[in-house]
Amino acid sequence: GDIVAKDGTLRHEQLELWWHDPMECIQELMGKPAFWDVISYVPEHAYTDANDENCIYGEMWTGNWWWDVQ
Repeated sequence: GDIVAKDGTLRHEQLELWWHDPMECIQELMGKPAFWDVISYVPEHAYTDANDENCIYGEMWTGNWWWDVQ
């Protein structure tokens, strides 16, 4: 590490790292029936007014980025 202890030695700590294959995680989530009605896979616009002028951003799929990458 780059932190020096009071005695002049470099400090260190042991860490436990976990790793999971992202594709396996996504497949696991998408395959669970409990999540089918709460995960969205398509972008969505939501507005606070009838003129569609005030957009509501509450979830990732309501953001402009999701629309841009689709």
